[in-house]
Amino acid sequence: MKNIVIIGAGELGKEVVWLIEDINKTNPEYLILGFLDDLNSVDTLIDGYRVLGKVDEIENLYARNPFYAVVAIQDGTSRRRIVEEHKGYTSWETIVHPTAVLPKDTLLGDGSIVFPHVTFSIHNRLGKHGLYYLNSTVCNDCSFGDYVSIMTGVTVSEHVRIGNESYLSAGCTIYPHISIGDRCKVAVHTTVMQDLESDSK
Repeated sequence: MKNIVIIGAGELGKEVVWLIEDINKTNPEYLILGFLDDLNSVDTLIDGYRVLGKVDEIENLYARNPFYAVVAIQDGTSRRRIVEEHKGYTSWETIVHPTAVLPKDTLLGDGSIVFPHVTFSIHNRLGKHGLYYLNSTVCNDCSFGDYVSIMTGVTVSEHVRIGNESYLSAGCTIYPHISIGDRCKVAVHTTVMQDLESDSK
């Protein structure tokens, strides 16, 4: 079994516990060591698992007891910041719930999190540390950057390009052949029918 640590003990961190426990019911794969979190004290119990330390301790803890890790934070910019601040750590794990549909020719980047009933079609290229929430759908031949967040019930049509750190809020729909730039945020239940430029911030 793989030792795994969840970075972030908030709501998404607790949900990742649920995903991993579901994976283990189908095929025992992971031993959850606990959380790394900056807002809770060491040894705090959260959903039955201990807080092992602060995020900055990841390299020291890994040196003593190697593990895989996943960043359980919704905001893609925050995920990127953690990964870039810890370039010496490279054992990022991808978590895919057993009910997700993932064709063999769709490439999913390291460190991604895929929730129940997410459906990917064929020929997609999806970046690192992506977040794909409940009941979202990505049609064929899409290309996503790193740290993209796709929330509940989002529908991404075919041949869509999405830049780094962009956030698609719950229930939005992206028309075919649309390009969305870096760090764009699409509002809840929005239908995107034209290209969106990058947020320069």
